Amino acid sequence: MNCKPFFLTLVWLSCIVGCEQQNERPKHWRSSTPAEQGMDAEVLDSAFIIAEQAGFVDGLLVIRNDFLVAEDYYNGYNPTRPHIIMSVSKSFLSAITGVALQRGYIDSLGEKVMDYFPEYDYEGIDSRKYQISIRHLLTMRMGIRDESDDNYGVYWSLYNSSNWIKATIESPLISDPGERMQYNTFQTHLLSAIITKATWRSTLEFATESLFDSMKIDVDAWERDPQGYYFGGNSMYFTPQEMAVLGYVYLHQGKFEGIQVVPETWVDLTLSPSTDFAHPNAWGALRNYNYAYLWWLGEIGGESLFMGYGYGGQFVIVFPELNLIVVSTANHWVDPNTSTNQEWAIFSLIEKYILPSITDVTDMNISKEVFK
Repeated sequence: MNCKPFFLTLVWLSCIVGCEQQNERPKHWRSSTPAEQGMDAEVLDSAFIIAEQAGFVDGLLVIRNDFLVAEDYYNGYNPTRPHIIMSVSKSFLSAITGVALQRGYIDSLGEKVMDYFPEYDYEGIDSRKYQISIRHLLTMRMGIRDESDDNYGVYWSLYNSSNWIKATIESPLISDPGERMQYNTFQTHLLSAIITKATWRSTLEFATESLFDSMKIDVDAWERDPQGYYFGGNSMYFTPQEMAVLGYVYLHQGKFEGIQVVPETWVDLTLSPSTDFAHPNAWGALRNYNYAYLWWLGEIGGESLFMGYGYGGQFVIVFPELNLIVVSTANHWVDPNTSTNQEWAIFSLIEKYILPSITDVTDMNISKEVFK
């Protein structure tokens, strides 16, 4: 699954400086015992034992029926220390886009990307680029190369450029827009720049005012590009409990504590497959996986899921039929093969311990407060 950039450079650290927002995080999810929420505590505890022994897991959190039933942190992390969420940022960006669309800042997903960037229109431009739409960015179908090509050389050539947007727009097309999926984070970076241009506010300002405040979450840090645009689709920092709020909102059709914060129609659209078929191969314990609109779909242990998926094992995994949310954070300073092994280990942990710990299925209740 070529879907996650390889982050090992210390250049990244210098980009974070200046974008941190230090926030106190006194809020916590309402808690309950596993038994009260239909889970076997002993079986569930095995998942946390395995996570600690693995060494690379920084945090693991399980929510059932909207209650926090178990969490633990490792390697110096704790419930209030934010963690980089890598490409789970894309799922947050999807929600931000839906709100911008609902509020009329974006007219439709059919809007053409080049209409937002006339400054990068140039003589001799591939005429197909005028057909690239916002929908193509949301589904990774702009037509540029997969970021993992040439051992992630495609990714790094864009990241190390002096102008990420210009370099992305000037990237050669290897397929017609909309023809096929090619995962490349810089497509979603264009989306962040579009939100900034459309709302006349930075993506962070718009997201905070229109969504994050309503969800009671705060971005602790978020990388910017050389022109000051927030990195669309990567490098957000949240606590695992805050990551879980996104899963909660999508589990409840866009509602947070009974209030609609993301349009229900947007949730339905963005959790629908953007391709006509599920991938036939397994990705560890993940089966029948597919891409939606900056979300991944699939199955683990025969249970349907949708998830935000980040390099190294940053996950927000939601099992709607079980009213179950699993969040993990992990070491991201690893090579691609190690990243894959870590991700597969977390999938396996879910399949072997977390899912089998469920003893019954109960009805959801969206009226209760999430944070005590």
